[in-house]
Amino acid sequence: MLEIPYEFQRILRPHLPYADAGDFSARDELAGLGLDSMGVVQLLVDIENGYAVALPDDILDEDTFATVGSLWQALEVHIA
Repeated sequence: MLEIPYEFQRILRPHLPYADAGDFSARDELAGLGLDSMGVVQLLVDIENGYAVALPDDILDEDTFATVGSLWQALEVHIA
């Protein structure tokens, strides 16, 4: 199973109002945890600032923002 790093969870958590206090699973659906279109914009800013990266536009689609795991996998290749 895909491990979701603590630092990423820390950045993600404020944008997910319906998330409980436990660790995120890769299968957790972002929309179900409360991420909406306005939240996506702020989350992107926080991710880019937190990891000092500029994410390419071609990864910013519905599939990327489907689950915690899909978002982490899209980000992971840009911060390694």
